[in-house]
Amino acid sequence: MIGHTGKNILIDTHCHLNDPSFAASMEDVLGRSRGNGVIAFIVPAYDRASLPTTLRLAQRYPGEIFPAFGIHPWFVEGETTEELEHYLRCRETVAVGEIGLDFAPGTPAVEVQERTFTGQLDMAVRLGLPVLIHCRKAHNRIYDILAAYKGRIEIVMHSFSGSAEVAQRFLDLGCYISFSGSVTRETAKKYHRCARRVPLNRLLLETDAPSIATQTTVASRVEPWHIVEVAKKIAELKGLSCEGICNVSAANALKVFRLEKAGLKI
Repeated sequence: MIGHTGKNILIDTHCHLNDPSFAASMEDVLGRSRGNGVIAFIVPAYDRASLPTTLRLAQRYPGEIFPAFGIHPWFVEGETTEELEHYLRCRETVAVGEIGLDFAPGTPAVEVQERTFTGQLDMAVRLGLPVLIHCRKAHNRIYDILAAYKGRIEIVMHSFSGSAEVAQRFLDLGCYISFSGSVTRETAKKYHRCARRVPLNRLLLETDAPSIATQTTVASRVEPWHIVEVAKKIAELKGLSCEGICNVSAANALKVFRLEKAGLKI
């Protein structure tokens, strides 16, 4: 457990600081985050072009920005895994991601998604890395695939969108469940029930900046410091202190991503 330092300690376990919208304001974005107690950022790549961008960010901000490398299901067509493995073997890498399945209309063919997904899961097993999972309209299929990897890799269900009952199935696999700004919305009763269900030792927090809105902020304006809003909502739902939720989620992130070994100093 991270000790009390007089303020909340937070780790954003999924934010796209590699998004072009942050390029011109990175110092300000990081400054606002640091000022709100966010001490580390897991930044996942999502397509081929974002792989070198993500590595450069990690090298520019060592011990603060930690990269994950993967091909998102939206971008799997025409992609190979050869270049990806090069990045996954970099010493800075803390996870394989963002990977998964997305069965919403207009996404790549299911068989292409599944082939790329399982290939990246196999890489994670081989390299001993945790995985960051994107799942939309595919919970049953992704569960079936992940069940074959139970006990072989650490799994984080990124910005979980399923019901409390579906969350329990993934918890039974040993997965971590990560909540984003979606849970802060007053009308998001399904997410609220899910947050109450997830035990503290499997809880992670994120923003998915700049992709997911919070109750107070539209998606395009969301930055990693908005994770404070996520933490406050989770604390409210669980009847716990915000400091406690921050510390527990940060401790979980330290564990699953091995961040102290990767250079994070607390």
